[in-house]
Amino acid sequence: MAIPSKLDCFYILEMLESELIDYRYIHPWADDIILSLDSAPSWLGDLATKKYRPDQSKALREYILSQPFETRPDGMPKFHIACIWLRHERRELSWATFLRLTGEYLDGSTDWECETPYHYLNIYESAYFSAESERQTKNSYFSDQNLKPWIAMAKDRFEPFRKIRQFKLTDKMG
Repeated sequence: MAIPSKLDCFYILEMLESELIDYRYIHPWADDIILSLDSAPSWLGDLATKKYRPDQSKALREYILSQPFETRPDGMPKFHIACIWLRHERRELSWATFLRLTGEYLDGSTDWECETPYHYLNIYESAYFSAESERQTKNSYFSDQNLKPWIAMAKDRFEPFRKIRQFKLTDKMG
């Protein structure tokens, strides 16, 4: 495995900060990269050993913000929301929590308005969190904000972390 590019690390940082991944995903991924190298950069060693999310974010930022500089990819807030969606998909977050976290994150950070998820959260709460209201507000939310391409990207970028974590868990159990 090769050292990830700075572009890749922008996405890894966003997955980490959205809490889609944590040290349980990063440690086995970083360990595999380190084992394939003759010499590993210190930031990668920090990712492989530190558990505290801000420490891992700091290590990624040190690499990303070093020379030669690269521009942050467009659409990172939308990618972040897609990562929150994946947390909802794996049943870690309720629909109401997804909408609240999305609204909080979007507040002033992108061309998507924070009022949209709050609007659907208000509707969902007014319907006393009914299953029918959840279905309707999900359909309406996805009509208002085209999240599907970002979800596909987030799934693709998350998959290597999911696979290696699953492999390591299976290896430990079997």
